[in-house]
Amino acid sequence: MTAGAWRDGWFVVPHDIPFRDLDYFGHVNNALYFTYFELARTLLWFSITGGTKPDDIGFIVAHAECDFRLSLGMEPIDIAVRISETRNTSIDFVYEVRRVGGEVAATGKVVVVLFDWETRTKRAISDELREKIRALSS
Repeated sequence: MTAGAWRDGWFVVPHDIPFRDLDYFGHVNNALYFTYFELARTLLWFSITGGTKPDDIGFIVAHAECDFRLSLGMEPIDIAVRISETRNTSIDFVYEVRRVGGEVAATGKVVVVLFDWETRTKRAISDELREKIRALSS
């Protein structure tokens, strides 16, 4: 599995764009950026919580947005993510998809709501989770 590391306040996941991510015009299709966000978000979440399995992801996506700046082809990229805000039950993840020289190809934001899969209801962010986020994000 791909690994990420903290760099300059961002959790950075290196990724090589495979041929299958390209559209007819030879650039990464816009929908794939949300998959890149998901990859980085999941690895960041696992680094915060110690999780390793899909059922260790205790949230659902409530909102996602992406602004495109540069087209990408079959090349290595860095997917950078950090948590920008926590509220009662939701967390904002912000992203930069970068070329390996640092040039930003896209930015984004995804709001997730913590979710209890057994009761099918949202849940509050615990003090323990807030502290882990604060410790790893600073």
